[in-house]
Amino acid sequence: MKSRGVIYIATTKKAYLEAALISALALRQHEPEIPITLICDQPLLKLLPLDEYKISSRLLESNSHNFSSRDIKTRLNAFSPYQETLFLDADIIPLGPISGLWDYIAKGDMAMVLDRLPRVSLCDHVSQAEKSYTLEQLPGNTSQYNSGLMLWRNTPAIQSLFSQWHQEWRLFEKQDQLALVRAIHKTQVSINNLPKTYNISPIDAVDLILENQKAHLLHCWGGMTASGKFRELAYEYYPSIVETVVKLVGNKCSII
Repeated sequence: MKSRGVIYIATTKKAYLEAALISALALRQHEPEIPITLICDQPLLKLLPLDEYKISSRLLESNSHNFSSRDIKTRLNAFSPYQETLFLDADIIPLGPISGLWDYIAKGDMAMVLDRLPRVSLCDHVSQAEKSYTLEQLPGNTSQYNSGLMLWRNTPAIQSLFSQWHQEWRLFEKQDQLALVRAIHKTQVSINNLPKTYNISPIDAVDLILENQKAHLLHCWGGMTASGKFRELAYEYYPSIVETVVKLVGNKCSII
């Protein structure tokens, strides 16, 4: 098992593969040596010249489940070839080096950024049934983390956490964050808090800039990938990378 690396998931739609490639190539620009692995269920993955960018890939069987990416995410430890893994959602735009992240698991097994709505009682993107179920087990002020960025070490405690997370996710098989909250509670794994600069929305990043702080990773959630807004925003930072990926994916799609 390799010591350290980054993984992405891109499933169900070409737009997510395109976004993951844009993100990975942008990251490669800032981190020339870090290993990167792309996990995908689309056959065109095998036609892409990922070796040129030192990106490895793993092709999965296609799954029609609308939340198939969550099925994979809640079992990510089984897909990662690394001892220390950084997972990034496909809709994240790297804005600089991320080598400083690894310090946050020097004395712990896992690190994440608190969600912008950091308490379970504030969670507004899951079904009421799952929120009520979670609140029956945990206080409303329990912390919830944004699972779009996860950093962990491959330890028995983390293996247990992922196993429990997947079990919790299967209860509703939709969003994953409250399932993660319940899994953390049941396994009692300690989570190190990362600075919000490592997982922040473009809107919130504006306030950072006004405070003369630097955003490291922009997380373009809320349907920005499917709508094309992710591509537009990424183009502002990495026009040549976006053009390369759009052309590459489009050309390969035309010959399948």
